[in-house]
Amino acid sequence: MLVKALLKALGIWKSGYDRLLDCIFYLPFGGEQRFRRSCLDFACIERGDKVLDVCCGSGALTKLIAECLGYSGQVIGVDLSTSVLKEAKTLQNQRIAFTCACGENLPLRSSIFDKCFLSFGLHHMDKQARQKTLREVSRTLAPGGSLFVIEYNLPEKVMARLASRALVKLDASAEAYPMLMNGDLIKELQKAVLNINRREFIGGDIIQLIEAGK
Repeated sequence: MLVKALLKALGIWKSGYDRLLDCIFYLPFGGEQRFRRSCLDFACIERGDKVLDVCCGSGALTKLIAECLGYSGQVIGVDLSTSVLKEAKTLQNQRIAFTCACGENLPLRSSIFDKCFLSFGLHHMDKQARQKTLREVSRTLAPGGSLFVIEYNLPEKVMARLASRALVKLDASAEAYPMLMNGDLIKELQKAVLNINRREFIGGDIIQLIEAGK
């Protein structure tokens, strides 16, 4: 009974801690919705697009993508966590579908997506897993398709650099800090046979938005 009570208390604490981190993270961007809208504006989603959202989590970004697609478009959200997908699947409709899968082995046909999103997913993977995931995403993109990566960045300015490092430390991902400090993301995208088309920075250059194409 004591163990169950402790586990329950830890679960509540973690949930509260995650919500607090979200508030801290999205505050400079004017809130989570505004931040995600900025990412979608960068991607220029068109009606009728077929979109893949890898590491979709509970589907917050997936839902916003669907709103841009019109009735002829479709978005598929993919995540490895069955618990977050349970919440995401409450959003399913004619334009939105979710599937449980690992980014390293996507159960999807080749060359079918116009656009793909990877939002804060790569920094949770080790380098080998990132490479496999990027190659899988590249495989599923149609000719002329684009991958949109949303990730941490290490700014040049001292205060912004310190803020970026602090955020990554709070993220509690073992892989996030080395990926940030080594600055390997661009090289890894190119290694996955993806060309860098555009790169922009937001939030005091703490976040980078990258468009990479086949």
